[in-house]
Amino acid sequence: MSAVSTASPTFASPFADARVTFPHLLRSEWRKLWSLRSTWWVLGTTVVIMIGFALLFSLAFTSFVSGNPEASASVEQTGGIPPTTFVVAGYSFGALVAASLGAIVMTGEYSTGMIRATFSAAPTRLPVLWAKLTVVAVVILVTVAASTAIALLVTHPVLSSHDLGVDLSDSEQLRSLLGTPLYVTVVALFAVAVGALVRNTPGAIVTVVALFFLAPTIIGTIAGATGAAWAENINKWLPSSAGERVITAFTDGSGDGGLPLFDAWPGLAVLCAYTAVLIVAAAVVVKRRDA
Repeated sequence: MSAVSTASPTFASPFADARVTFPHLLRSEWRKLWSLRSTWWVLGTTVVIMIGFALLFSLAFTSFVSGNPEASASVEQTGGIPPTTFVVAGYSFGALVAASLGAIVMTGEYSTGMIRATFSAAPTRLPVLWAKLTVVAVVILVTVAASTAIALLVTHPVLSSHDLGVDLSDSEQLRSLLGTPLYVTVVALFAVAVGALVRNTPGAIVTVVALFFLAPTIIGTIAGATGAAWAENINKWLPSSAGERVITAFTDGSGDGGLPLFDAWPGLAVLCAYTAVLIVAAAVVVKRRDA
């Protein structure tokens, strides 16, 4: 009597020997990003906010000073308002929207369980995190840079008619314009790292909003009202207070509200340092924690 073999046939995957390289991961993350409906909404909202706020604030201010000679004289006595203030008026809300995209890019796969398939294809995991950071950085940087350029163009006729045109030969004005996409991009990367740590979309967005919008409002109000040294120091070292100095800082003191703050580039460096620390923490968590 002969024995009956019960061994099941093995499946030979045609991709068994395929090697997932970093360019492959970049391409994969790029396709994932644009396959999300929220990506289009977020980027469209960012463009509308950046351009719309610039035009709205420019029209409102020029209309105000045109019909109010006393207000116009008062503005001139205080050295005027840097014209880039109007061009980049929407940067704060733009950063909030960009941060939402950064959080969604990281947490979306955890919420659907797709992250397990992604890590199966890239078992070392960290290249996936680097690819997500790279894709988010490129998309946000290009989107905000283009929005800032368009905002500059559409506000130029309005501001120039009141001798408030942006002077690109002025290093401070040029730094403010260039610093806007840099600041918003770093905030988005900050959100990606937070998303990797908390793995929950609402939790990541709330954390970023609390750090970049709620905390500065509360601490700044306390510091301005009481002049307490501890409040001024905390306010100075907050991520948003430090980072947005590359946009708002001017040698005439405009934009600092009388509070001690970092200079422009050191402030952005502080925000970059916070973001780098969070990315390192996110890399450790992504590498060690179960998906």
